[in-house]
Amino acid sequence: MSKNIFICAILILSLSSSCKKTTTEQQNTIEIDRDTPVLPKAYNEVCFLMTHNAMNNTQKGFSIPNQTYSVTNQLKSGVRGLMLDTYDGSDGIALTYHVFASAGSQKLVDVLGEIRDFLFTHPAAVISIIFENGGSNTQLEKAIDSSGLNTLTYTYTGGTWPSLQTMVDNNQRLVLFVERDRQPRASYLMHAWSNIFDTEYTFQTTAEFNCTINRGGSGNKELYLINHWLSTGLGLPDKSLATQANSRATVSSRMQECSSTNSHFPNYLGVDFFEIGDALAVVDSINGIR
Repeated sequence: MSKNIFICAILILSLSSSCKKTTTEQQNTIEIDRDTPVLPKAYNEVCFLMTHNAMNNTQKGFSIPNQTYSVTNQLKSGVRGLMLDTYDGSDGIALTYHVFASAGSQKLVDVLGEIRDFLFTHPAAVISIIFENGGSNTQLEKAIDSSGLNTLTYTYTGGTWPSLQTMVDNNQRLVLFVERDRQPRASYLMHAWSNIFDTEYTFQTTAEFNCTINRGGSGNKELYLINHWLSTGLGLPDKSLATQANSRATVSSRMQECSSTNSHFPNYLGVDFFEIGDALAVVDSINGIR
């Protein structure tokens, strides 16, 4: 299917579903089947809702959160992409936190355990993770291997992406990227910006949203990440801003604009406080769900 058809599909689906209002309560108490409808599609033909700083959430006690719910509850609500920060721990055990451990941290292996448990109980789910690997790949890989997730990974080596059904059949349901191309690096840790291009991500108002390419070159990569969240003047997350950023009109408009501007289907939509507003509903519409 051509990129232009993809772009038209986004426009049609987003507008035709404008009357389908899914409440925050429904999103977080009812698990609908978001996996089966997209299984026939190739990985790069699916849009995944991705949570920015997914580990940095209220339920796990982080004090300046980007998300409300734990990684487990994010996944149960329909999130299929996670951005996770990783750092080396002084005892050789990788940690995950955002900028300052004093604002909240966890052992990375514990968060990965949540993902493993979800994958085991949801055998049709395919999950993508972009690690901001502030620490060494050695501790990061140790956490992945210790959690058992290394046995579930898919490594893209070029050519055509498989369908989600093929990935499920092969039990290769975890796609992992790292932002920094540090060595040594296991084959299952693909360099993000060799495969993905993204938008800028520092915005204080919806009027500032744009489709300028940030990382990953000129927009000719296989995958496209639209970063879509607002921060305070100090660069901090603010839950009150999510109502504006995640409204159906704002998300739909930006997805359409960025798809058209860069002639590429949007594979990941990165958001803060995903349960507020309609980001998940827009992604469902793009994927033809409900």
